[in-house]
Amino acid sequence: MNFKKIRKPLIITLSVILVLNILLQLLCVYFTHTAFRQLPPENAPDSPLFVQERHPPYTGTNQAEILNQKEKDRCYPLLKAVSEVVEITSFDGLQLKAYLALKENNHNYAILMHGFKDSPKCVSPYAEHFYKNGFNTLVPGQRGHGWSQGNFIDMSAFTPQDVKSWIEYICKLDSQARIVLWGISMGGSTVMRATGLDLPENVICCIEDCGFSSAWDEFVYQMNTFYKLPGKLLMPYFNLYIKRKLGFDCRKVSAKDDLKNSSIPTLFIHGQADTYVPYYMLDVVYKTAACPKEALAVEEAQHARAAFTAPLAYWLTVDNFLKKYFL
Repeated sequence: MNFKKIRKPLIITLSVILVLNILLQLLCVYFTHTAFRQLPPENAPDSPLFVQERHPPYTGTNQAEILNQKEKDRCYPLLKAVSEVVEITSFDGLQLKAYLALKENNHNYAILMHGFKDSPKCVSPYAEHFYKNGFNTLVPGQRGHGWSQGNFIDMSAFTPQDVKSWIEYICKLDSQARIVLWGISMGGSTVMRATGLDLPENVICCIEDCGFSSAWDEFVYQMNTFYKLPGKLLMPYFNLYIKRKLGFDCRKVSAKDDLKNSSIPTLFIHGQADTYVPYYMLDVVYKTAACPKEALAVEEAQHARAAFTAPLAYWLTVDNFLKKYFL
């Protein structure tokens, strides 16, 4: 073999491979920073510097968003006024905080999990509804979101175990507790995944609102849709980077798989106009769920705005579902 003849093509090939590898590494760093970056303490819900990050941005003329903003501003002070701040230590040593609002002689509890780069303030309108309808409410700050500890946002990799820890906290507080899990967006995926764990019988039912089917599916969709990149081709490389840097496998962060092990009755809710966690994921998680199940699709609702797009239908469905299990 004449080495001189193949030398130039070999150098070009190796150079292209090197450049592609560098570009892939840079993409991995960028995506990891965007998706998993820990929110600083300034983003804690009680901080005067709190600035909510919204993904995706909503237009100021969207009536559902206007109502959502008004309700958060109204309900968050009410949540704080009736709550005390409680803390637990997670399975991996993090200090996690929550607002706990208790009613006298009441054994019904709702645990409400907020979404990606959100806070307890963002779910305060939902907490108010549960509280007014006879539930003690526990509203945690998810790990990595400024109020609770955590070095990164985990896309529901570890937070299902946090939900289990909060359930155990309530059961120690009240051995007669009857608990509903509720979560929105990433919090929806968190509670879906939690139902597949070995939970106490105190957990009666679950309500998830626009949760993604798996972290893998969501990242592929995000790459395809928002970045115009071949998600299926890039995701295996990105996943290796995540496993090395953050210690979990996106394939295993999967609500659709965990629901196969669930026996907890679950209500699935999704907006048909959701372009952030796409509407088709409702069908994916609903079909795989082994538990008793119901579903609500809200026409024209954007991501995490079903309750503000069709509030009457949303709360009628939720309340009727709860009546079946909280007699």
